[in-house]
Amino acid sequence: MSFFIYENWQAGPHKVVIHHGSCGHCNDGTGRSRGNYDRSHGDWRGPFSSLDEARRTSASIPVAVHNECPCVGRFESNGQIAP
Repeated sequence: MSFFIYENWQAGPHKVVIHHGSCGHCNDGTGRSRGNYDRSHGDWRGPFSSLDEARRTSASIPVAVHNECPCVGRFESNGQIAP
C-alpha cells in the first residue's frame, strides 16, 4: 500500500492533496492521465509507505491549502479503497 501527494500551483490556490496509490485520480503517482500531464501545473511526490509519512511530508510543504482525497477517508474506514 502506498500514498502520494499531488502538489498543484496552477489551478486555484497553491495546494497539496494526499491520495492512496490505487485512487483513480492518483494511479500510483501518475495521475488521471497516467503520467501524460503538464508538469508546469503540478507534480506528484511519493510513494510514501504510510499515511502518517504522507501527512508529515504534506504538512512540511509551504502551501496555502492541505487536503486529503476522499479515498484517504475510505482507506481509514475500511483498510482498503472501496470502488
